[in-house]
Amino acid sequence: MDTSAAALELWDKWLRPGLRHLITAAVSPGDEKGARALVASVAGLHDVGKANRVFQGQLYNRRGAANLARIVNELARSGYDFTLPNSGIEGISVPSQYTTVLRRHEAVGLFVTTGDWPDANDAVVDSWVGAVVGGHHGYYHPRFGAAGKLARTSPTVSYLKGLTAGAWGAQQDALVDAVLVANGSTRQQLHRPLSGDKSTTAILLMTGLVMLADWLASDVKSVAHGQSLSIDPVALPAEWVKTRRAYFQASVPKTLGVYRDLEDPLHSIMGEFASHLSPLQQAAQSIGRGLWIATETTGSGKTEAAMLRHAAVPGEGILFALPTRATTDAMFERMSGYFSASQNAAALLHGHRSLNSFYTNAAQAEKGLHATSWLADTRNALFAPVSVGTCDQVLLGGLRQKNTPVRLLALANRHVVIDEVHTFDHYQAKLLEEMLAWWGDTDTRVTLLSASLPAAVSRRYAQAFRGAEIEVTPQYPGHLSVTASVAASCKVPSQRSYELHVSVHPVVASDLLDEHVRRVLEYRRLSPDARIAVVVNQVSRALEVGRRLAESGHRVIVLHSRMAAGHRSEIARDLHDVAGKGSSARGVIVVGTQVIESSLDLDFDHMVSDLAPAPSLIQRAGRLWRSTTVVDGVWGEHRFARPTSAPTFDVLMATDATGALDRVCSLPYLPGELQRTADALRDMGVRVRIPDDVQHLVDTASFNAREPDLGDAFGELELIAAGTKLRDANDVVVPFHHDHGYDRILGRETTQLQLSTVTERDELAEHFTRHIERPTVDCFIVSADGPSKWMWRGLTEAALYSRDPNVMRAVLALTFPLSPSALGERTGVEEIAGFDRNDEAEIRRRGPMQRNVIPVRLRDGAVYDDVLGVRFR
Repeated sequence: MDTSAAALELWDKWLRPGLRHLITAAVSPGDEKGARALVASVAGLHDVGKANRVFQGQLYNRRGAANLARIVNELARSGYDFTLPNSGIEGISVPSQYTTVLRRHEAVGLFVTTGDWPDANDAVVDSWVGAVVGGHHGYYHPRFGAAGKLARTSPTVSYLKGLTAGAWGAQQDALVDAVLVANGSTRQQLHRPLSGDKSTTAILLMTGLVMLADWLASDVKSVAHGQSLSIDPVALPAEWVKTRRAYFQASVPKTLGVYRDLEDPLHSIMGEFASHLSPLQQAAQSIGRGLWIATETTGSGKTEAAMLRHAAVPGEGILFALPTRATTDAMFERMSGYFSASQNAAALLHGHRSLNSFYTNAAQAEKGLHATSWLADTRNALFAPVSVGTCDQVLLGGLRQKNTPVRLLALANRHVVIDEVHTFDHYQAKLLEEMLAWWGDTDTRVTLLSASLPAAVSRRYAQAFRGAEIEVTPQYPGHLSVTASVAASCKVPSQRSYELHVSVHPVVASDLLDEHVRRVLEYRRLSPDARIAVVVNQVSRALEVGRRLAESGHRVIVLHSRMAAGHRSEIARDLHDVAGKGSSARGVIVVGTQVIESSLDLDFDHMVSDLAPAPSLIQRAGRLWRSTTVVDGVWGEHRFARPTSAPTFDVLMATDATGALDRVCSLPYLPGELQRTADALRDMGVRVRIPDDVQHLVDTASFNAREPDLGDAFGELELIAAGTKLRDANDVVVPFHHDHGYDRILGRETTQLQLSTVTERDELAEHFTRHIERPTVDCFIVSADGPSKWMWRGLTEAALYSRDPNVMRAVLALTFPLSPSALGERTGVEEIAGFDRNDEAEIRRRGPMQRNVIPVRLRDGAVYDDVLGVRFR
């Protein structure tokens, strides 16, 4: 009944009105009070299956049973049976496929609340209470095999009846009655089928809500409060729930947090520009529910537009998602500024978040964003009223895995903003389309931001959200609004309009590094104070260009993935100080990979870039003279003296000996998308009109796997690559999209078998949201006398086995990703023996943050350079 009390508080103070209405329409149409009571009752019944001899006696757990002997003996004397379930055939024990059911209390709870064991083809709407109760530990029961094994077989029902008979059955009935009395519900309501076309959606939401309520009720402080009460919950169930409800009214704001609106949204978001909104920002204020896709030039205030849209509908939290950790940390700082006058619990969502200074003090502040100890738990962080995370945290919601329902609830209960959606490949785009279908069904507010998005992709996203084919032509710059009944596109005047001078230079691949360095040195010779950026597509190239420039005596900042996490965070902060949009510092050279183009407010005079897909080039170009306004080609007042009359953008196209694109240098991109980009730029001449040419450039260069152009070998390669990614995505996603037809999980006809496929026994890691041909592992360097502060100078055991938060954070700050194939003699980065990650005993000894890291040593010329990061031998 503790979970009933928590569920009531969540319903009243946390669950947004739209989700309450959706659940009400399914559970008790037109009667929200009745729906509220019934949901609380189901939450209270989630553990009723624990009242059985297998669970209470831990009959299949020899270790656990020994500690329960006294309690078991007392219960046995009171008439409770503790004999081991038998097969009914002498000498033959219960087969393992049935003990798998009997040992799971949530499976027994399903049987208690429904009186049956569902068949694979049974409609979920007819036994929804059992589905929710059975799924509250993160995966649904029954767990069907390939042929629906265990579905309503007489042995399964017989065994379960054996756990619900006699004194145990009477106790289960008493518990059910107490919960129903406490919440004002009836048994008849428990067995009433759901109504409407969103029944399965409601089941997923209610499962998530029960899981969340259970987590809150199981918190250490909550359990202690319950144990301190003298009320008998069975004799006085209503009084128990009332008392526990009072506890959750006080504790939920301090644990989970309840969203508080911005006190003065316009000035909190826009500051001194509150009276100078752009057309896109003005439009954002009138966008209510639904999907909103905003495409505008870089530096035009899309982030502020998303926040203004957010503030237009009060009472909903926000999750802001970005492509990388570095950009996530930077955005979290911006969000902290927006919410500086409004107290809200918040969380940063990525694997290295504990390194952020936000987590060094979890005390609540009178104003602004603050952490809570409950949200600091990785499992709980997604529920923060204000959260900023990598896009992985959002896309994970669309994967079949453990705890999918509670993720889906968290992602449907707030406004979701995803920035830089042009960076998604076919695999990630497919995951996003499935999530958009979920958000469309739950009427969740979703905002997608990009400086450039192919029109075909915008339409696919709109159709996924709408749940049907639509005819709409995206405008650029502009915005596309989609609700259940309307899809409309609107063009807006751009905040930045000018001609960008783009010079495409074919360079023989063997000369590519030399050409990057030569051009930078020439720009530096012409202007000692110029800010210069080099953006390359491969880490090895960034390292070598950075090394050569540093050795030439110039100040260089290098940023890429093969650096310690703490080092990368430090560099990202330095970049904003010396090359940020608001900085007046001069004379810096920055060398980086694709992270430079994503959501970092940097400002350069000159840029030398590898050839990249059109959307990426548009993003990179947006870092040129970013702090200076430009309208109709007229540049406004600069913060500092500029070295030229216009920014320069050199694009180097690596070729092989025949003059064709070099495939090795093209990686990680396919040659086809790069060739189309180069061809489109050549057709436009050296000048690209911003914004007029952007949509044409992006559409011309993009590859549409649904309508492929197979005019050359490049097209065939892209179709194969795209097909592989789409197929692999289909293997892991929850089928929300209307394209799935009969297999679509949302609707009234969903079967028990279909529902069971939504969840799996294990939870997936972030990397499952990316199609990675060569997975990486997190490593850290151990060196007793290491010359770099980004090495662990103590014992390896001290790093791995410590549970001291300061030590764990210190180790995490030293980690960097590396492909397992890069470990060994070839690179000089060698794994330290004796710490096998596949050894369960070894992993149990480790601290929670160190379980998946690999200690390494450097050999034979491999070094950690405090400017360049990890350099192989």
